[in-house]
Amino acid sequence: MLGHGSDLLCVFLHGFRWRCSTIVYSAAVLALGANAQVDSAFVLPSTQVVAAAARARPVGVHTERLDSAQLAWHASESAAEVLFRRSGFYLKSYGLGSLATTSVRGGNASHTGVVWNGLPLQSPMLGQLDFALLPAFLADEMAFQYGGCTSAWGSGAVGGALLLNNATSWKMGFHGHMRAGMGSFGWRQGSATLRYGRSRWATVTRLFAEAAQNDFLFRPASTLPYQRQSNARLHQQGLLQEVLLRPRAEGAILALRLWQQHTHRQIPPTLVQRRSVAEQRDAAWRAMLHWQKPAHYGLWEMRLGYFDEVNHYRDSLLRQDARNRFRMLLSEVETTHSLTDHLRTQTALTYALTHAYAPAYAREIQQQRLALFNAWSWQAERWKAQIDARFERIDGQWAPITPGFGFEGALFGRWQVNARVARHYRIPTLNDRYWNPGGNPYLRPENGWSQELGLVYKSSLNVWQYRLSLTAYQRRIRDWILWARQSGQPFFAPQNIAEVWSRGFEGRFNLQRSTAWGEMRLSLSYDYTRSTNERPIALPRIESGSQLFYVPVHQAAAELSLQWRRFQTILFQRYTSEVAGLNEPVPAFCIGSLRMQYYWRKTGWQVGVFAHLENAWNAEYFIVERRPMPGRHYRAGLQWDF
Repeated sequence: MLGHGSDLLCVFLHGFRWRCSTIVYSAAVLALGANAQVDSAFVLPSTQVVAAAARARPVGVHTERLDSAQLAWHASESAAEVLFRRSGFYLKSYGLGSLATTSVRGGNASHTGVVWNGLPLQSPMLGQLDFALLPAFLADEMAFQYGGCTSAWGSGAVGGALLLNNATSWKMGFHGHMRAGMGSFGWRQGSATLRYGRSRWATVTRLFAEAAQNDFLFRPASTLPYQRQSNARLHQQGLLQEVLLRPRAEGAILALRLWQQHTHRQIPPTLVQRRSVAEQRDAAWRAMLHWQKPAHYGLWEMRLGYFDEVNHYRDSLLRQDARNRFRMLLSEVETTHSLTDHLRTQTALTYALTHAYAPAYAREIQQQRLALFNAWSWQAERWKAQIDARFERIDGQWAPITPGFGFEGALFGRWQVNARVARHYRIPTLNDRYWNPGGNPYLRPENGWSQELGLVYKSSLNVWQYRLSLTAYQRRIRDWILWARQSGQPFFAPQNIAEVWSRGFEGRFNLQRSTAWGEMRLSLSYDYTRSTNERPIALPRIESGSQLFYVPVHQAAAELSLQWRRFQTILFQRYTSEVAGLNEPVPAFCIGSLRMQYYWRKTGWQVGVFAHLENAWNAEYFIVERRPMPGRHYRAGLQWDF
């Protein structure tokens, strides 16, 4: 499965069907590895992240962001692990390297949008994305949007959205960041970022490879002996190639991005299985062409994307062999126009053509979507407001119109207020409509309204800076699609039978102290979520007013980071309350992790070591029922910036 050094020359000549893990491991080990996180005195290549403000920074929406320095702590992790430690998203993980999905503000896994440089990534077949297959290493900036973002990003962004952006770098010459690590349960990883820039063009190459046995010890119950996890191997490798051009047009940028990734995962048995031989292979080929040109009145942008993704599941014990595939062509034209000093409008026209096939479909499915987004933003000295709407037509049928309105402004002193009201929807996925048996082509879209209100307080005292934010929200979703059995029916089928009311509260507190010797940061977060079924359901039996499956009522997290000269350390702690599982409750758990790194810096280069201690208190816990999680384990390695 793993190739040799000469394969790298064939990346572009053979449609990215390559095997590069040997190259990545060798380069990373020889270079002693590195990532983008550096000492505060070390100068990185200048970068710029350009995003459409009305969608990437909507007025009135609770949004949190991670820059490249914060993401550097997670260079060897997936987006699933970043979300678990850095956001209020609830992560439903099936174990190390296994499937990981999210719930945001009481929504389900299909209610989280994922956007890569302006284009959606979630599968049209499932309506969701496996965050374990999304390396954090490939992004320069992450943003977490909470609440309904349907008008901005389309169907599915009901609970929130994860935005992934790549920067444009024009630093002259050659720069590199390399990293190699190893850890418990046979974990190995190597990655490299190579940048070369001239005055009018630049190229960025990111390679990564990862392998793990994931054969950790666990106890099915406190009264039972330890067992070793089996059939849980992981192999993954990938490439993100960027070519950036600055044509002679004043300020114009043309970016070509090619992303290829292969993953092979074994699927371990549950606690009620004696053994498992199931395995899954995922392959993704993604290409994007992004052009942007500033004008005297605003900005023009065009995006063209092509995604080809394959999921191959096999289980010889159950005689299952399913190969699912979708291909998607996306195009978008977007313009931002400043009408006056205070008024701006943004318009985006998007077209998507999808072809999908699964053995459970009777035929190859084609879907066409055409959408228009329009936003009007007004900004004065202390206040700003935005009104927006999305109009979408899918296979000749109109989706619900999704208007939204938000505002932000200064109240008095150091207090700020923000609020938003928006409509949202989620169309049935291709599996919902065409899966055989059970698919229903006549399902109605999920739809409803959401509201949120927030207060923000910011202040500073000598070398101390602190920020407090409080957000309350509520959302109702009608025609919630639920896979369930009807009376006398032997199989599950999707039905518009549920109505869900989600409401809650989010609190964030950040304290920062900067001095000549270093910096200290403390971040605290708390999320209270009530997401209840408002209609009783017979099959499966769900009582009116009961909390949704896998939606915790309470989540709390703390993060303490210290930097002293070239030494940095960070401590994470997270608590998640009990959740309702499909068969039994999943107990509450509290876990922590400790990370440290140290750098030696010389002119033009920097070498560092890092060490991570995960599940530092050796907690025995589950996130998904009957799927054990590992105890205390470590990761360590070397890194090099030059």
